[in-house]
Amino acid sequence: MAKKPAPKKAPAKKPAASKKPVPAKKKPAVVKKKSLPVKKATPAKKAAVPAKKPSKAPSKPAPAAPARKSEPAPVLKPVFEAPAPKPVAPPSAPAKVVMKTGAGGATALTIAAQASAGAAANGNSHPANIMVLVSCAGWPVTDLTKDHFTLMEYFEVPGQQAPFSNNITSFRNVGTGAYLLQVKPINGAPWRSGHHIAQILVSSADDRQGQAGVKLIIR
Repeated sequence: MAKKPAPKKAPAKKPAASKKPVPAKKKPAVVKKKSLPVKKATPAKKAAVPAKKPSKAPSKPAPAAPARKSEPAPVLKPVFEAPAPKPVAPPSAPAKVVMKTGAGGATALTIAAQASAGAAANGNSHPANIMVLVSCAGWPVTDLTKDHFTLMEYFEVPGQQAPFSNNITSFRNVGTGAYLLQVKPINGAPWRSGHHIAQILVSSADDRQGQAGVKLIIR
C-alpha cells in the first residue's frame, strides 16, 4: 500500500508556469515607446541652425577695405619733396658781383640814363633833368657821389653858345641806385631848341666803371 502515493507527484509538473514569463517580454516593448520623446528633442537642433544665418549678414561690410589702399600712396610723396628746396635758398649773391670785372680787373657797372627838359626851354637858362641808374650784375649801386660822375655834351646845337658839359648844378642820391642830376649851359648861356646829346661816365676809386649815352630835347 505504501507505493500508491508516488503518482501524486505528477501534478507537480504543472508549475510549467515558466511559460508565463513570456508576457514579461512584452513589457520592454512598452519601454521603447517611452524612448520616442527623446527623438522629439532633435527639432531643437534645427532651431540652432537659423541662428547662424544672421551671422553671415554682418560680413557684408567687408568690401569697404579697398578704400584704404588709396590713402598710403599720396602720403609718401610730400615727405621727401618739402625739405629739399629749403637749404638751397641761402647763397651769397653779393659775392658774385665782385667777381665780374672788366678790362684791367675793374668792376663793370651798368649805366642807364633818361633826360627831361623840365623847366628848360629855348632862350632860358633853367636846369634840365637827367636820371642815371647805376647797377652791378643787377644789384643797385648806392654809394656814389657827385664826384663819381662825368658829363660830356657832343654835337653842338646851332645857336647854342655853350655846352652843359660837367655843369651839374644839383645832385641827389635816391638810395636805390638812382641818381638825379640837374644841368644847364655853362657861363649862364641860354638853351637853344634841338637835341642835345651827351655821354655820362661813372668811375670810382675802387675800380668800378661804366658809361651810357643820353639825349636831352629842348623846345
